[in-house]
Amino acid sequence: MKIAPKWQVLAIVCLGIFMATLDGSILNIANPTIARDLGVDLQQIQWVVTAYMLTVTATLLFLGKLGDRIGSHRIYTAGFLGFTLGSLFCGMSSTLYGLTAARVFQAVGASMLMATGMGIVSNSFPQEERGKALGLTGSVVGIGNMTGPALGGFLVAHFAWPVIFWINIPIGVIAFCLAWRYLPQQEHSPGESGFDPIGIILFALAAVILVLSLSVSGGIEWRLFLLGMILLLGFYGFEKRNPRALLDLTLFKVKSFLFGNVMGFITYIVQTFMFFLLPFYLERVLGYSPDQSGLFMTIPPICLTITAPLAGSLSDRIGPARLTSISYFLVSIAFIVFSLMDIASSPWHIAAGLVTFGIGMGCFGSPNNSSILGSVPKTKAGYAGGFIATIRNFGNALGIALSASLLTWLLSKNLLSLPYKQAYVLASHHTYLFAAGLSLTGLLISLMTASQRDTTQQRVSRQDA
Repeated sequence: MKIAPKWQVLAIVCLGIFMATLDGSILNIANPTIARDLGVDLQQIQWVVTAYMLTVTATLLFLGKLGDRIGSHRIYTAGFLGFTLGSLFCGMSSTLYGLTAARVFQAVGASMLMATGMGIVSNSFPQEERGKALGLTGSVVGIGNMTGPALGGFLVAHFAWPVIFWINIPIGVIAFCLAWRYLPQQEHSPGESGFDPIGIILFALAAVILVLSLSVSGGIEWRLFLLGMILLLGFYGFEKRNPRALLDLTLFKVKSFLFGNVMGFITYIVQTFMFFLLPFYLERVLGYSPDQSGLFMTIPPICLTITAPLAGSLSDRIGPARLTSISYFLVSIAFIVFSLMDIASSPWHIAAGLVTFGIGMGCFGSPNNSSILGSVPKTKAGYAGGFIATIRNFGNALGIALSASLLTWLLSKNLLSLPYKQAYVLASHHTYLFAAGLSLTGLLISLMTASQRDTTQQRVSRQDA
């Protein structure tokens, strides 16, 4: 039986999504083991994750525009090759600096996949099926994140940690061959305006400095933070006057695009407070082994896998606004549950928070992304997908730096008067309450912009620019 081209496209893109999410979710479980083996602490090991996300953040918009110019299918196919080689280099690393450098190389390949994947899927499906298709990609995110913790926990408990990177190699080789053979050509604009090296440098510097400002144990380094904000404002001012701007300011007039990305930024900051910090709590406070904590961390992806396609299909009928509000409400409840953990928390307590968190995250991604991508012309789908991925990775990088810095700072203060486990519990309590506050801020924005986002989605045409 012949498979329709749109389903071939979805399958190939989903393979890339699976590979990237599997790698990230395995690493979250392996971080405590890698930190112990390399002799570094939580704040140092976070750079293995943060350097990757910063590299992706700094290159996504450029690669999204490059895909719109020469064809997103070419960038996506090359991304498999780059990610696979980067995984090989990560597995060969024996120091923190070597591993971080290899992750930067790997991140360039990942950026090629992230910058173009969603746009390719969006362009391959009709408007009435777009939410369902993106919901299925959300399910694959869940499957990758579900497989990673259990597999990663098993691997680091029974083998040396480099194996978590080597498993990407056969998947990447197969995916590259399939993309080369079956991924169809995408619509592109060869006459698209030239590149913007100054804009790329300004944005990359602003992102790196802002993350650095949040990566100190004593709280925010305000001088660096101020410098990062000045560079970010300078980037915006330069882009307004630049005819070859990296930042497409015309899209910010579209309410679904603007508010959808603002809410996405908050969500991506908040989710790292769970995915990055909770494995450390499970192992250091509750005494679980890596494979046991890995099993706990499969709960949110399982819930997301079930919820995401349902939410995507439902958003095609009722719009995204109610679903994103439900998402923020559930995630806020989950963080309140996490804040109530202590040194004797039962597995049921932890599972309740993880189930609530997973369902909440499943209600957000596909409705929000469908709304954003449905509000832009097809010829800018690569850029829009790259922008979404930029916001996601920038939010993740800031979230990891902020969560690690906040927890470390609170822990150091608590250790002056409390034993280690009690100090860690109290620090986690306040850190998760802070995350709940961020999530409630997202809920407020979702409620305030609901009518504008739903109206925009219905009004904006998907005709070519």
